Amino acid sequence: MGIAFQTPRADVALMEPPVLQAQGPLDDVFFGAPASEQAFCGEAGLLKGPSFNADELLKIRELIKGHLVETAHGQSPRAAAAIAGVELDQYHLISSEIDHAKLLSKQGRILPKRVVDAIKEMSFFDYLRKTMGPYCLSDEEGVGQEQVCFRIVRPERREDVGSLHRDAWFWDHYGFHRPEGVGRGKVWVAVSGDPDRAGLLLAPGSHHKPAPYRTDTVNGKLGFVPDFDIHEIGLQRYCGDLGEPIMFNYNTLHVGSLNRSGRCRVSFEVTVMFKAFS
Repeated sequence: MGIAFQTPRADVALMEPPVLQAQGPLDDVFFGAPASEQAFCGEAGLLKGPSFNADELLKIRELIKGHLVETAHGQSPRAAAAIAGVELDQYHLISSEIDHAKLLSKQGRILPKRVVDAIKEMSFFDYLRKTMGPYCLSDEEGVGQEQVCFRIVRPERREDVGSLHRDAWFWDHYGFHRPEGVGRGKVWVAVSGDPDRAGLLLAPGSHHKPAPYRTDTVNGKLGFVPDFDIHEIGLQRYCGDLGEPIMFNYNTLHVGSLNRSGRCRVSFEVTVMFKAFS
């Protein structure tokens, strides 16, 4: 049975659904099926991955903060100094002093190659190599390198989170090229903040169901407007520990939740491109 169609009546990012009890980590992300985009993360369309260790988590925070400070120098030394003077999860305390929208534009949130290379040497990516075989990270924005994209969601700031979507929708809308014989999978991980009050909302099994939508532009940004009842898709909150990734199918419906804590939620995400046999 598909998802019942109707215009949504609520802001999905403000919902507080039940906590997701995610399975994993497992040695087989395709659950015994041939490697394919459809089979990635099984029937639920999502799977918990092994955690980054404490040293890796600290290093990731340092790398993201270092990138922010370096990028902020393009605005002013004062902006860079303000960011350098606070912990990453306290960024909201000084964000009014800088051009936040410019600093954290989509291009500004793509980490440089040296940072990507350092993150890919960490233990979680060993797990990907073992379970998926040879892979690379996507470059749908065409920046000329594998992409790791981070996000900072400040407390109680609705504009810092997007709209309910499937990642495949972005590729369809912008016409990003997917090479033949290659599948896509998503990985999301929070590295700072309070995961119990500022997580990711996902709908298990939604990658199997039709989910019509239309697009809209809000404050100059692309937004997706679901043409179905958001209350019927079974959204759940992922509250994994910091450094504990959630992997999910490229057609799993999801959205970042409003940050109801007193600290910034900092996360990063990647699209994994792997050899698909079906």
